[in-house]
Amino acid sequence: MSLPLFICHANCCRSVLAHYLYEHLCPGFVALGAGIEVGDALNARAEAMLAAWGIDARNHTPRQLTRELCQKSDCLFLMTPQILMRALEEYGDDLADKSYLFADPFSTPLSFRHGEYSVYDPSWDQRSVADLHREFAWMRERVVQIHETLQGRGRDFVPAREYLTLLESF
Repeated sequence: MSLPLFICHANCCRSVLAHYLYEHLCPGFVALGAGIEVGDALNARAEAMLAAWGIDARNHTPRQLTRELCQKSDCLFLMTPQILMRALEEYGDDLADKSYLFADPFSTPLSFRHGEYSVYDPSWDQRSVADLHREFAWMRERVVQIHETLQGRGRDFVPAREYLTLLESF
């Protein structure tokens, strides 16, 4: 059984959404979440969005990313190119072989200049939870696609190793 690790800045919102959605939509499978700089608590917007999907994450405790956590995981899904670059710098570029951009882990990026391949952070968005819930519905499909690939039934992932040069020039 593959163990995915979802990584964002603080493990308070985006990686939490992906982690809990993965476990909810893929019963019997486990996922992990972590942050490059661990936050204090679950973001209220993330909690409300998850609740709207029928997921109770009130007991979530943000987790700091570590090399050990990266090694324990079979694949890392990062929420932005910047977070990916920082993870590789701090925890080893050998992780590029099992690191993917969550926004689209199935294609080779052509550019990062205009926010491509970045998952927007709804933490400070003042729109209603219902609006955010609708906007982030795509995450449900993405975690299912990731699960399918991890089970050998989906499209192949494109690892960060394939576009390190683009990351370094960003």
